Amino acid sequence: MKKKLFLFFILLITNSNIAQYGNSITLTEVMFRPIEINGQYIEFCNTSKTDTVILTGFKLKYYTSAENSIISLSGGMKLAPGKYAVVLQGSYNYETGLYKSLIPHDALVLKLSSNNFGSSGMAKTLDRNINLLNASGESIDTYIYSADNENGISDEKIFINKNNAKSNWGNSIKINGTPGNSNSLTFIPHYSFGNLAINEIMYEPSAINSEYIEFINITADSIQIGGMNVIIGSNTKVQLSNLYFKLAPNEYFLLSADSAIYNNYYWLKSNTNIRIAGNLKLLNNGTTIVVKDFWGLTIDSVSYSSAWHNKNIISTKNLSLERLNPILNSNDKANWTTSVSNYGGTPEKQNSIFTQIQSHQSSISISPNPFSPDNDGFEDFTVINFNLSRPLSQVRIKVFDNQGRLVRTLVDNKPSASHNSIIFDGFDSNGRPLRIGIYILLIESVGENSSNIEVIKAPVVIARKL
Repeated sequence: MKKKLFLFFILLITNSNIAQYGNSITLTEVMFRPIEINGQYIEFCNTSKTDTVILTGFKLKYYTSAENSIISLSGGMKLAPGKYAVVLQGSYNYETGLYKSLIPHDALVLKLSSNNFGSSGMAKTLDRNINLLNASGESIDTYIYSADNENGISDEKIFINKNNAKSNWGNSIKINGTPGNSNSLTFIPHYSFGNLAINEIMYEPSAINSEYIEFINITADSIQIGGMNVIIGSNTKVQLSNLYFKLAPNEYFLLSADSAIYNNYYWLKSNTNIRIAGNLKLLNNGTTIVVKDFWGLTIDSVSYSSAWHNKNIISTKNLSLERLNPILNSNDKANWTTSVSNYGGTPEKQNSIFTQIQSHQSSISISPNPFSPDNDGFEDFTVINFNLSRPLSQVRIKVFDNQGRLVRTLVDNKPSASHNSIIFDGFDSNGRPLRIGIYILLIESVGENSSNIEVIKAPVVIARKL
């Protein structure tokens, strides 16, 4: 007795044109390694804005353990514009299964007689493909896959109207995927440099502890860290989180090499902002750590060194490097030093050497202000006079435009007395005259034998003759 194909579908049909060849149909998601038994699926979408596609005669060609298999979609099925179709395994119990609650009612749901789409148990290093054929037997879309995902993580197309290059596919950040819905990767936000800061580094733990990197969200809004990557040195890439994860403002996230970290810091046992990544490898003599968002934009970078530790501490083993203040320069060694915590580090806590920035507006004078650097011999320069609260400090002076972009560094870690003067010529870092407008002068100073940072801010105005 022949087995019947079971078909389950709910379809909203709009007043649309009818398309026969389905050139607007594209593969959008594939679940190779489901959590649920027999829970593999293939998803495709009708990207047309106007045409309903008749699926009669359409076929899926896909890999199985034996050979490439071709199966036909049920006749008479129609896929409305902008809607998704989800093809499930024939042995999957849709009525009681997980996907019934995940797939929206306006998606087309198909069950096929095949029990396996061919990826379970296949070697993760082998590339296979899925072909979608129209009624004329023409291939209208192909996706090449390797099925190297973790269980419950599907492959998603990022932009459904673009081609199927590998760069346009990635691992879903939603557990169990997004069958019948817009893909999770399509709407991952873009972030800017400095939104997420590297805040603490434990690179030489004791034998019973673990390496770790701590991050902090220094924005006023939540950051979605799913899909972000941490690049360590030139060879190691570690995913910050492989699933959708929102980090609240001023909240920490910890990347640890081993679960031993829970035994060393008692307050972590109930903390969920931790990812254990066995391939986290930090060098004792220093290396570069780069954080990139899902789209590849660098949002923080630190090239740490063992020389950044407090030179008065003989052994720094099992002592982390902590950042004095996460809003200051990542790669300024003056912004890092050895943890003074009794536990050797402060993962998921405020750093033991955290320094609040102190602002003093009254200790600076700029004259003339405005000034006009136009080489006419009149007010071509301005003199910046500033007073510090300590007799000897390390000073950095920067100039920013009204968009917050750095345009000039006047002084970088220069020893300074309490009373100082510096001349500003109105040029940027490349020797070009700055445009007329208001600029912000930022003076940062750290006193000798002190970790407290003083900050002085003041406006300086560049003018020109009319």
